Amino acid sequence: MKLSKAQKIVISLVVVGLIVLAAFSHGCIEKEGEVLVPEAPEEQPKKGMLISVGCGWSDNNDEVKAVEEAVSSVKTQLGGKSPDFAVLFSTVGYDSNKVLGEVRRRLPDVQIYGGTSCLAVQTREGFHVGEKGSLALLAVATGNITFGVGGVNIDDFPSARDAGRAAILAAIDAAGEKGDSKPKIVLMTGSVGHEEELLAGIEEVIGKEVPVLGGSAGDNAITGEWRQFANANVYNNGVSLTVIYTDLKIGWAYEAGYLRSENRGTITRAEGRRIYEIDNKPAAEVYNKWTGVAEELETGGSILSEASYYPLAKVVKTEGKEYTLSIHPLSINATDHSLEVFANVEEGDEVMLMHGDWELLLNRALTTPTNALESETLSKEDVSFGVYTYCAGTMLAIPEDERPKMPVLVKTAIGDAPFIGTFTFGEQGHIRSIGNVHGNLVNSMVVFTEKAA
Repeated sequence: MKLSKAQKIVISLVVVGLIVLAAFSHGCIEKEGEVLVPEAPEEQPKKGMLISVGCGWSDNNDEVKAVEEAVSSVKTQLGGKSPDFAVLFSTVGYDSNKVLGEVRRRLPDVQIYGGTSCLAVQTREGFHVGEKGSLALLAVATGNITFGVGGVNIDDFPSARDAGRAAILAAIDAAGEKGDSKPKIVLMTGSVGHEEELLAGIEEVIGKEVPVLGGSAGDNAITGEWRQFANANVYNNGVSLTVIYTDLKIGWAYEAGYLRSENRGTITRAEGRRIYEIDNKPAAEVYNKWTGVAEELETGGSILSEASYYPLAKVVKTEGKEYTLSIHPLSINATDHSLEVFANVEEGDEVMLMHGDWELLLNRALTTPTNALESETLSKEDVSFGVYTYCAGTMLAIPEDERPKMPVLVKTAIGDAPFIGTFTFGEQGHIRSIGNVHGNLVNSMVVFTEKAA
């Protein structure tokens, strides 16, 4: 399954301004490219008056000083304007309660949305990894966008579906709207294992047409240390949502970065997030035959690293089109040769083997923001700010010394607009005519503009 050099599209690092973009479907890049790290554009001051944005970050070992540094940058960039809304992403090396409490002390009247990120955070200034931790904060002051942040603890409800419904209603109320008022878009930071049910509850209120984009909060080692932030609350098994109302254009894209293979099958036995059989054969044996990488077939155990390059994908068909929704295999059960995965599966689901390499995964930091612009016929000059969600599994599959190229690629796509990025354990997004879905090894970009819809 190793990709040859002949398969790769060479994207020039020498000729400035020449960018060859691969053709996409949601969840799948159909062509492959070598890593492109063009020269970053020179910073240009934004002239728009509708939206003011400040973004800051820190990797100081002291949480209080880290917040102080980030907030100081935010306030300087806002130029004295009072923000209405803020996005906060922080790694789990920091005490989340201390971080959120300090942000609220310094920005007392701001609605805060966010959660924890695996290993690092990113902004236009770089890929930020600290000795203890790192955090990023992006704050917005505008009279042209209405934000509403709502969050709940899932354990306080009979089901995650009920929790999702309660959270979206709380967010709508925080925006000063009524329950039947549909936002333009929703940002989501959830908790691992509940994503599909949370989305179902959200859609009970706003329907399937409103895009929900975001990811499940991460930690550094899948140990359950992830947290979600919603205004004054820190949850360890919760959901934080932001509803957004505006007449301005918002571009977005949600996709994985893998090539399709010819290997397909139908799940013939499954329960929850475990695939027992594909085409009436033990799922792990089928996966091993397709990939040849599952050495744990007899011993059992984690295959997270190998599967980052060889995920499965649900094949979703609608209106004559075929989409792929990638699923990350987690482990093999040595007794029954079943596969545990990071998304819900059902009997009758068609699955396909996908494949790729780290260069392909890294290039998504350019192609996905570019697709977000194209979704609303935008240029990089239109962008006021962005929120970027990138799967932690794919980030970890990229060599450590190559990861700092990610924000450079994002900046190449959207220009000098500030953005904030997190690394998540499962990603939520929208497929037109289908609704909101949960996938793995995916990334998404949401770009906000001053351009009238």
